[in-house]
Amino acid sequence: MLYNQFAKPEGIAGKFAGMFMERENKELNDWTLSFLNVGKEDRVLEVGFGSGAALKKIAAREPEALYGIDPSEEMVEMVLKKLNDQTSSKQIGIFHGEAYHLHHFHKPLDKIYAVNTITFWDQPLEILRHLRTLLSEKGKIALTIVPHEEGATDDTTEVLGGQIQNLLIKAGFRRVCIHYKSEKPNDAVCVTGMKEGMVG
Repeated sequence: MLYNQFAKPEGIAGKFAGMFMERENKELNDWTLSFLNVGKEDRVLEVGFGSGAALKKIAAREPEALYGIDPSEEMVEMVLKKLNDQTSSKQIGIFHGEAYHLHHFHKPLDKIYAVNTITFWDQPLEILRHLRTLLSEKGKIALTIVPHEEGATDDTTEVLGGQIQNLLIKAGFRRVCIHYKSEKPNDAVCVTGMKEGMVG
């Protein structure tokens, strides 16, 4: 049940799971966003936004457009309330569903990120290939994870980083890089990639 609540939070237990994830992910969100350098001209998507803490932080930067998609109706409801007063961005869109449900936007995205959600994706390679089609030619993706399963160690983090790196490469991303951060109980890993390889 606990695994299900983190994968797709529902009901009261789901809302508590969302609040727990928000506390745990705060530093991870900041760390992940540090690789993206979101500016006012950017169009940004978060896949699996949970309680929406990172979305709210980005909204304060007033990007051109800000989107999020999450499979949990409870999290969507929570985030809509949280962003209700965040009207500085030209466009904010919150969607219920899986990443592969997203169709092409009016304009391509510049930045895509996900924190502690990729291990819940049913078909990560197919989803990453799809997300790549949504990016602009200079678009960038950042995927962060901290292993929580029983028996996980820093070695688990290293293995996950390699797996995500391979997925991004197979999905067609260029300049794929692995970054590590010391965390408890296990290190965190963020893997970044570009749609094309010419810019950083």
